[in-house]
Amino acid sequence: MDRLLFGWRIASDIPLPELPLWPAASRPGEVQPYEERPADITIRRGPVPARFAEIRVERPLFTLSADGEMRIDVKGHHVFLVRDGREVVIDTGTPDDADCHTYLLGPVLGALCHQRGEVILHAAVLRFGDAAVAFCGQSGAGKSTLAASLLARGHRMLADDVTVLRRGPGSDARTLAWPAYPRMRLWQDAASRSAIDTSALDRCVFDIEKFVVPVDPAFDTTPLPLAALVHLDRCESPADEALIPLKGLKAAGQLRDNLYRAGMAYALDRATPLLQNTARLAAGIPRHLIARRHIDDGAAERLADRIEAAIAAGSEA
Repeated sequence: MDRLLFGWRIASDIPLPELPLWPAASRPGEVQPYEERPADITIRRGPVPARFAEIRVERPLFTLSADGEMRIDVKGHHVFLVRDGREVVIDTGTPDDADCHTYLLGPVLGALCHQRGEVILHAAVLRFGDAAVAFCGQSGAGKSTLAASLLARGHRMLADDVTVLRRGPGSDARTLAWPAYPRMRLWQDAASRSAIDTSALDRCVFDIEKFVVPVDPAFDTTPLPLAALVHLDRCESPADEALIPLKGLKAAGQLRDNLYRAGMAYALDRATPLLQNTARLAAGIPRHLIARRHIDDGAAERLADRIEAAIAAGSEA
């Protein structure tokens, strides 16, 4: 069965249970949410060359060939070839391992997006009414912990780690966040604070205590306009916690600084269109905020309170 990711139709010869099924009409006369079309991306097992004949860029994680193909090598365990933003070849003896899927839906997904000219953001995205709020920050900034708190309050999730941003259709200048997949990745301490039992969960990577948490009932497959982009930052005391608005170039810079795997776009010589698209998308987001919070056991709940109040009031809290 084909799968759905960022609005793409994915055909894969390895099981991808993390991804929603490609929607289809189940009853006569029912309207399909997506038009019937061939797969946008195919994923298959096969051999990947140990080295390209002509190399344009060589980095620790990936190698770029002269014709734009990208080879991603994960410590020799799993090797991926990403071609034309349309095909992924996986060379591994263990395609069903959770860590293989972690890299497939991480760096490999980043390579696909940049080959296709998409803007991919490193962010968790939650639904607030008829819009969404994206929470960005470096790995370990607390995006997933905050997402878990908001899920517990009844907000639906579009993404836990990465989302694709696109302009609305036609004359709609709003920036839409496109849903990723119904999985959350939590460190053991964050899972414990959220009362999530990890004993039966897969690890993201076999040798670290970070776990894949299914959130299928709370996942939203609807692309939504972003009401706000919130950058997670730190402060020394709970008394200094605040939401601070950003405008203009600073807002665009905040979005640019949180692009996922932007170095891949630079290697592909796509820096200029990427930055131009990023500036346009930043202008289509009404509010850009820095969330300063003190890191302690109650930080996620206090920030969730503040965000809910700010979105409900339509002004910074």
